[in-house]
Amino acid sequence: MKKATDRAILILNVLAAFALILSYLAPLVNPAKIFFPALFGLAYPYILMINLLFICYWLISLKKEILISVIVILIGWYHLNNTLPLNFKDVKIPDTAKPDQMFKALSYNVRGFDVYKWTSDPDVKRETFDFIQKQKPDILCFQEYYTSDQKNDTHRANAKQLSSLSQSAVFYSAGPNRNKGFGIATYSKFPIIKKSRIPFISTSNAAMYTDILFQSDTVRIFNIHLQSIRLQQDNYAFMDTARLKYNNEQISEIRAIGSRLKTAFSMRAEQAKVIASYIKDSPHPVIVMGDFNDTPQSYAYRKIKKGLDDAFRKSGRGFGNTYAGELPSFRIDYIMYGPPLLSSGFLRIKTDHSDHYPISTLLFMGEPVRK
Repeated sequence: MKKATDRAILILNVLAAFALILSYLAPLVNPAKIFFPALFGLAYPYILMINLLFICYWLISLKKEILISVIVILIGWYHLNNTLPLNFKDVKIPDTAKPDQMFKALSYNVRGFDVYKWTSDPDVKRETFDFIQKQKPDILCFQEYYTSDQKNDTHRANAKQLSSLSQSAVFYSAGPNRNKGFGIATYSKFPIIKKSRIPFISTSNAAMYTDILFQSDTVRIFNIHLQSIRLQQDNYAFMDTARLKYNNEQISEIRAIGSRLKTAFSMRAEQAKVIASYIKDSPHPVIVMGDFNDTPQSYAYRKIKKGLDDAFRKSGRGFGNTYAGELPSFRIDYIMYGPPLLSSGFLRIKTDHSDHYPISTLLFMGEPVRK
């Protein structure tokens, strides 16, 4: 009986190890061309945990089969560090650093300040601004930023709530006149000397960059919100109650969800290519902040991160999940930066004002890069 059990578990272990290898392909394969590796990449944290359970089983049994998952996990050490960085010590800012060489960056998808009353809290917007004021960021990037013609919902009214961040730039991607509605906004304590949107095709998501004057240097801030999956309420209801029955209705629902996932993966891949080209061509040091709607085990993350550092990977802790909505929680919000910048003290801050958690880090400007 024990041999039969071990044989069955061995087969399942081999399948789990193979699934983990497939997840390693997700950042390398454009999902617009081959889709299925992206699904394995999305499930990477869960596939990893399954392999860890197999390691525990073989360890208790003192069997050499433990090497199957151990070797496959070690092969993907880079991917493991992206998901669960082993930062036993925080990154140390140079002792010679002066206060005026450092600034705090914060990124937050605020879900429209709860304009559609997703929560039962009528004071979400005020509480969000109170939270930000306590955090005292020097640069702030909002995604799903919302304004309207209502007195307390205009961009001017929002700016008054953030008086310490006197400079701002907004790009509306979803609104009747493109001057209100939903979009992205960048606020800065430092002068904004240039701003430009990054065009996306056929989407209500958005990206833009702003050049800020920090001391005598110019830093380019990318604020991005990549393509959302846009699941419908009936999709969420199905996932909450799904039991495999293999009937026509259920298969149709699974196909609908799969189609939305494929479309979103493909659109994010194309958007990431566009953003990566803007980053590559930047004449200034770069900071990228925003909601990627994708995990570190994705093609979009890899394309944008090329040549940059991920602040979470440098000084974050744990899994760092930033999505707090109805789907399983993943790390999909990021702060990245290029040389000569350094980061320290990354934080993922748990709040209940949105379906995303805000993230922040301290950035230090070293010697400027001359191109």
